[in-house]
Amino acid sequence: AGLERLEAGGLRAAVHAAVEAATRRSRELGESS
Repeated sequence: AGLERLEAGGLRAAVHAAVEAATRRSRELGESS
């Protein structure tokens, strides 16, 4: 159960990082145009 929780936390962190990167990229593109 501990390992599953660790994997779930890592997956959530990876998704959060991807969303944050996409948001930052779209914001930069919006400012440049």
